[in-house]
Amino acid sequence: MIRNFETFDKVIRTYIKSAIKTDDQINEYVPNSHIAEVYKWVLIYSELEFKNQDLFSNVKYDPYDSIGTNNPDNYDKLEDGRFLKKETYSVGINHLLIPEYFDLKRLKYDKVNELHSTYQKLGEKRDIVRNNILLGRIVLSKHTHPHFSKSYNIKIKK
Repeated sequence: MIRNFETFDKVIRTYIKSAIKTDDQINEYVPNSHIAEVYKWVLIYSELEFKNQDLFSNVKYDPYDSIGTNNPDNYDKLEDGRFLKKETYSVGINHLLIPEYFDLKRLKYDKVNELHSTYQKLGEKRDIVRNNILLGRIVLSKHTHPHFSKSYNIKIKK
């Protein structure tokens, strides 16, 4: 697994630049600048995850008012009487991005097709990267504000 953000930054920025600079229409329904924006949001989230890896990998469940018929050993009882599930879950994406989503070899081989297929993959309702980004922005809202990222300042011309 790639452990440094510079690699992710370089690869995803290359996708962003390619989407902006290509003369061909990548997707017939949206402008190329929109596709570049989608890649930018993936880059922002990726950067925030690198800054807070433990936080993104160990998200705690919200407290429950009761545990019903569930096993009480799987829950901690809070001071206010509610219950908290002991296990955690991950909203991380960095372990998935390269090469499953972003690959410079595929981009070099067939630029427009690669940009289009990556954009479509990120837009699928059951896509894990898309869904982890959406969920992460909700459950970690204090930590996923785009302004915390240097990548937020990338300018994409319309």
